[in-house]
Amino acid sequence: MIRLLDRVDDAALPPVGRVLESVAGRLAGARDRPRARLRRAWAARGGPYVDGDGPPPPGRASVITGRALEAIGRLLVLGLVVLIVVGAVTTMLRGADPSGSHAPGPGPGPGNAPAGPVEPTVTVGPAVGESPATYAAEAAAKLDGLTRAAPDADLYAVVSLAGYRTPDEMLQIFTAYRTLEVFFGVPPDGAVMAATVRDPVADLTAAFDSEADAADTRAHSATDPAEAEHARQEATALRARCGCLFGAVVRAPAARLVDLGHIEGVRVVDPAPPGISPETVRFLPLQPDPR
Repeated sequence: MIRLLDRVDDAALPPVGRVLESVAGRLAGARDRPRARLRRAWAARGGPYVDGDGPPPPGRASVITGRALEAIGRLLVLGLVVLIVVGAVTTMLRGADPSGSHAPGPGPGPGNAPAGPVEPTVTVGPAVGESPATYAAEAAAKLDGLTRAAPDADLYAVVSLAGYRTPDEMLQIFTAYRTLEVFFGVPPDGAVMAATVRDPVADLTAAFDSEADAADTRAHSATDPAEAEHARQEATALRARCGCLFGAVVRAPAARLVDLGHIEGVRVVDPAPPGISPETVRFLPLQPDPR
């Protein structure tokens, strides 16, 4: 910064000095006119001009004026530099934030992901009012087309079973597949529940126990005896690891999903569109026919 000021000072001082010298010269000429008349008057009287007879001689005034001009010039240059620096800083600040406000910080979560659950935008499963046979045929045709196009492409799919299965039976069906979610409900009319799966054995056990506890809570708070009894039966069935599972979400290459559809007990394999994130999909399995 000091070197920059020196350069500006060296560049700006000469022209500023010339302007000041021109102004000072005019002022000096105005001051010298009374002195010239004074000299002529003394010359007419025949006496020499000495100090004290009038204003100071022009030589002394020139020395004083030169030093003053240099000082004033440096002050003007310094003021100019200050204005330039302030202007540059102001411009940079406005460029960084034209509105003068601070941008909000990144949202919470890994990778600054938006807070809260992602709202599903795609539904994979039977449409409302669609017959099971029509749905099964459309899902099979869709999977066949994807397999022909890219048999090794990883796909997410919702799998509907032909009937209700126990946790052990479910594990046998999906033992060679990566299972992400399961669907279950106590037949024949129990509420449909879903559970995320990472460790199939541990997560299935935890899901059944959690829903059994919730059913016990409903039984204790119910005022209708029939409702209380229904909740107690659900809790008992879940703790006994009932045949309550009827669907799952899996991930596998398209060709292996075709193989899954040939396993006994599997009713429909409905793939999601390729490249889609599972968080944006609502998977709906086809419930087994009522007994």
